Amino acid sequence: MKHFIKSALLSNGAAATAIAVATLGLLTSFEAVAQDIAQAGAVEEEPATIIVTGSRIARPDLTSNSPISVISADTIKLSGATSVEDVLRDIPQAVPGIGGQTNNGNEGAATIDLRNLTEQRTLVLIDGKRFVPFNNDGVVDVNMIPAALIKRVDVVTGGASAVYGSDAVAGVVNFILDDEFKGFRADAQYGITSRGDARTFDASLTYGTSFNEGRGHIVVNGGYTKQAALSQGRRRFSEFALGQADLQPSGSLTDTPGNISDSFPTICSQADIDDGNCYAQFRPNGDLGPLVGSFNFNPYNLFQVPQERYQAHALLKYEFSDFARFFGRVSYIDTKVQTVLAPSGTFFFPFTVNLDNPFLSDQARSVLSPLDTDNDGNVDIAFGRRTTELGTRDSIYRNKALQFVGGLRGDITDSLNYEVFAQYGQVKRRQQYLNDIDFAKTQQGLLVRNVNGVPTCIDPSNGCVPVNLFGAGNLTPEAGQFIRLDLEANDKTTQFVAGGSLAGDLFTLPTATSAAGFAVGAEYRREKTVSRPDANLVAGNSPGFGSQSPIDAKYTVKELFAEIRVPLLEDMPFAQALTFEGGLRYSRYNSDVTNLVTGGTFANSFTNWTFKAGGEWEPIQGLRVRGLYQRAVRAPNLQELGEPRTSSTGDLESDPCAGANPVGNAALTQLCLDTGVPAGRIGTVNGPIAGQINNYIGGNPTLTPEKSDTFSIGLVLEPRQLPGFTASVDYFDIKVKNAITQFSEQVIVDACYEQEQDPNGFFCQLISRNPINGSLSGGTETGVDASTLNAASLKRTGIDFAAAYHFKIGEDARLQFGINATRAIKSVDQPAAIFPSYDCVGLVGKTCLRPQPKWQFVQNTQLDYGPISLLLRWRYIGKLTKDDIVLNGADPADYVVPVIGARSYFDLSGTVRVAERFQLRGGINNLFDKQPPIVGNDYGGTAENSGNTFPATYDPLGRSFFIGASVTF
Repeated sequence: MKHFIKSALLSNGAAATAIAVATLGLLTSFEAVAQDIAQAGAVEEEPATIIVTGSRIARPDLTSNSPISVISADTIKLSGATSVEDVLRDIPQAVPGIGGQTNNGNEGAATIDLRNLTEQRTLVLIDGKRFVPFNNDGVVDVNMIPAALIKRVDVVTGGASAVYGSDAVAGVVNFILDDEFKGFRADAQYGITSRGDARTFDASLTYGTSFNEGRGHIVVNGGYTKQAALSQGRRRFSEFALGQADLQPSGSLTDTPGNISDSFPTICSQADIDDGNCYAQFRPNGDLGPLVGSFNFNPYNLFQVPQERYQAHALLKYEFSDFARFFGRVSYIDTKVQTVLAPSGTFFFPFTVNLDNPFLSDQARSVLSPLDTDNDGNVDIAFGRRTTELGTRDSIYRNKALQFVGGLRGDITDSLNYEVFAQYGQVKRRQQYLNDIDFAKTQQGLLVRNVNGVPTCIDPSNGCVPVNLFGAGNLTPEAGQFIRLDLEANDKTTQFVAGGSLAGDLFTLPTATSAAGFAVGAEYRREKTVSRPDANLVAGNSPGFGSQSPIDAKYTVKELFAEIRVPLLEDMPFAQALTFEGGLRYSRYNSDVTNLVTGGTFANSFTNWTFKAGGEWEPIQGLRVRGLYQRAVRAPNLQELGEPRTSSTGDLESDPCAGANPVGNAALTQLCLDTGVPAGRIGTVNGPIAGQINNYIGGNPTLTPEKSDTFSIGLVLEPRQLPGFTASVDYFDIKVKNAITQFSEQVIVDACYEQEQDPNGFFCQLISRNPINGSLSGGTETGVDASTLNAASLKRTGIDFAAAYHFKIGEDARLQFGINATRAIKSVDQPAAIFPSYDCVGLVGKTCLRPQPKWQFVQNTQLDYGPISLLLRWRYIGKLTKDDIVLNGADPADYVVPVIGARSYFDLSGTVRVAERFQLRGGINNLFDKQPPIVGNDYGGTAENSGNTFPATYDPLGRSFFIGASVTF
């Protein structure tokens, strides 16, 4: 083929030990590492049982058989990040999801994508409990997590559904909050780049106190964050939209003068006509001439989206007795995120224009008249006119989240405990889309006749104002106001969870000294979403924002689970410890989807089992071998179940029917005609515009859960002969079957024209071409249907490395080193069984959308001297090759940058305790002001590749500074 088918966590907030740190936790600040080691020693002196992320069984040793990466609160502060996603984005176990550097494609949230398996396969928890999703796709906005209350973040990679249920396919991100904070703390931080822009500000107040002789404890927190916008026009490398082939200006053909796509022998050369690159461009006087230039949309787009966030949280616990200890949390978050796109336009939607329109010159009429094949005086044109007169397209996302969590836990006997809990959360979401054009009114305003010397709408209804889009500067303010369209959608997503569990000791084998532990329980979860876009969004009457469909969907799940941990051997030769662990979960789902477009309700139900089995072996003290096999699942989310077919925008590298591709190939020519290319347009069909085409997205109420199998095995080394040193290495293998997927547009197009070659085939039926020019760009009748279905297989393999070493220098100083690295071995996707698979490790482009280098690491060096700490962080991103070269045999000479070289970023930060209760911190990120790689704007996917680079992977801001202060009482 030419193109490849494209847990109750930590009861009482106990901290992770050096063992947890060694199992990938080297992102923590070294001060936290030292504290962890000290706490580990304290555990040995005064044993206590706690619950480790990845298990519900309390244990005394804090070890885990799943690799865990631990990020401390100090690490977050020393990074200068005002949002948690800024820190998580850099860990080598993840690839950048949607966040503050994503403009086109940002829904006003920040997400986490572990192992490049997408956000939907990463489960986000707060203190072991689910947090309410920000929208109907089940994804949590991590900007809603209270950074000021975070004690640490545990990142468990690999399946964990047997413990936590659906979605934990790639892993779990668990935010552990500090529910024992005492006193008052005020914190503030300000950031700015060396160019004086991209400002950030963050402030928080936290108060905690015990009451009723220490039986109760309450922590309250309030925070405010503001992030300023940074446009791509503020950086020289992104001032112009560049093409990947030559890095020369190459913008959009929807331009301010107005362009018509067709065959115009008096305007275009025969070569351009044959290649499907013929455009006639309006001049200010209404004449049509050859295409001159293109629209540079880059200066309008953003490298940093503006954001404003208010938060309030309260944590409460109260001990009635050993049998009944209450815990609870209330969280309220109000976020506002705004994205900005270049001004809207007609985007080659099909329009009808009457030839006696007074805004057309006689010359333009003569050029267009051959298109009037039925002699009715009207012509149908594919028209691209940028409406700069209306200003930028602004999307404003306002999310208001509220969650209540409450429960009781206690001891039934000395070796048996329980927990019961319930939680309710909701997110109300308002989406405003400003300064688009009304397609229907624009069409109405383009049908104009001269009445007594006055241009007049043929249809005067709706207060019609004649619209002159034929040439730059011809759209009057009155006409602009007539066609201006603001849109709105309002969503509400709710989540209710209730559950209970019993845990404790079972028995002690004669060969061991520790008792076997168990946990059993049940959970019930209900999620519901209602999405109400306005009538214009539903109708697809907005060329610049596309369409949205109303959604009314819900599901419930009832679950039973059990877990066991059995020490088999302890304190024996070559078996300091040998332990088995296993887990099992049964889930039953029921879903109901009401189609608000066509009517009717569809109900579905399914069941699944998840499990885990593994163990650990410590042959000698300081060396531990661990391994785990896990079955995980991901049930379809509410959007995947309930979204009707909706017009949108997708990516395409090439169209087999475009230009001269079908010329001379009788079979391909006939197939292009049979799939919608108008007769006579063979050889003149336009290809993708700036790498984009129209598509359709939508849900499927018959979807079933996807299943994954994860195998991991590793070593943890903590030699007594080298105090202060820990290291770990873990191999992981994740396979996902029956994966819920949206075929990429390139997959569908290639499958139709290169495999099926049948206009009635499944894939060919997913293609709807522009009825005027045969392209895949146009109105809502045009596009490639990329709706969801169960079809894909995914595989991820790799090796995680971690090491840390700290030692004293004299009496007052300490030097510490740490590294957290991942070697990705395979990142294989197979869209369906009939397609070949492709491996995206080390590749990036329109098939491999999110960059995933073979090697990636974060290395820390920290020096502590009295009240001063200095941290130097080295972030390394390995090289990446354009995917089309490896997957499809493209000529490297077709790209100015066929290979993106490895990049290193260095960050320097520090803290100084000025007084007992006052601490200053500051830092310089991207210390050497390294510019991101410049590859062009059409190198990769729309959301990932922007401003001629990949702004979520590489730093587009340049050198930046931050300074902060904390006062405690």
